[in-house]
Amino acid sequence: MLKNRILTALVLAPLAIAGILYLPDRWFALLWGVAIAVCAWEWSNLAGLTTIPTRAGFLTVCVGFMTSFQQWAGEMELWEWLAWPMVAFWFVLSILLREMPTKLLVIKYPIAVKLLVGFFVLVSAWILMVWTRINLGGSAQVLYLFMLVWVADIAAYFVGKRWGLTKLAPEISPGKTAEGLYGALVVIVLFSLAVAAVLYQTESGSFISFSWVKLGYFILLSVVTVLFSVVGDLFESLVKRVGGVKDSGAILPGHGGFLDRLDSLIAAVSVFYAGSKLLEIYFQ
Repeated sequence: MLKNRILTALVLAPLAIAGILYLPDRWFALLWGVAIAVCAWEWSNLAGLTTIPTRAGFLTVCVGFMTSFQQWAGEMELWEWLAWPMVAFWFVLSILLREMPTKLLVIKYPIAVKLLVGFFVLVSAWILMVWTRINLGGSAQVLYLFMLVWVADIAAYFVGKRWGLTKLAPEISPGKTAEGLYGALVVIVLFSLAVAAVLYQTESGSFISFSWVKLGYFILLSVVTVLFSVVGDLFESLVKRVGGVKDSGAILPGHGGFLDRLDSLIAAVSVFYAGSKLLEIYFQ
């Protein structure tokens, strides 16, 4: 299992990095849109749609919204509020996952509610990731977000394997440990410090320029982003347990489906976008 995960990651990670760094904005939006579309297909199954036409219908709604967004959304400022409702959604969800996980597992969720939640979560993740690329620092900003999630995930896995004793959310995801999370946060602090140091030395200025206040905010944003990524992972685990499945799909050997790999990013991008926007506004 671990071997398959590593091999799949070794193939996909360079492709993802190349796409982030070198694709024009329009093609990056298309690539991320294809990934979100696959997630929408997998979500339709988790939500309880059992026939190809109904699942295709949900996929069509999601893809139709994304492809028509530029034509009817108007000025971007009209949608600047979008990140904050999603931040609130993930924040409230984090409290519910912590305080009442058992109740969340036994609630009978209507299919319409699950589809509506999936639509807003997935489509907003597409919009906010594209806006991060276009309006908040370009490919470097997007790559940093991806690296945050990847580094945290790897650190949590290995620290949890070695020292994990306390289950983080045993009812929902028995494999995750509090020690793994703490280890990931420590690694992320070091990682964000290293990135800030490199950016300062190269005097990029487009991502972060040196000041102690901005540095502290940058590290805080990195840590909070990772915490939200964990909420996204737990949320998908909850949805899978409610749906009675182990993985969202089988397209990625050792990893499951696209949703299994992107759940953390889908949650993290909202707080990262909102926090980066505040960084842009108040710390210039």
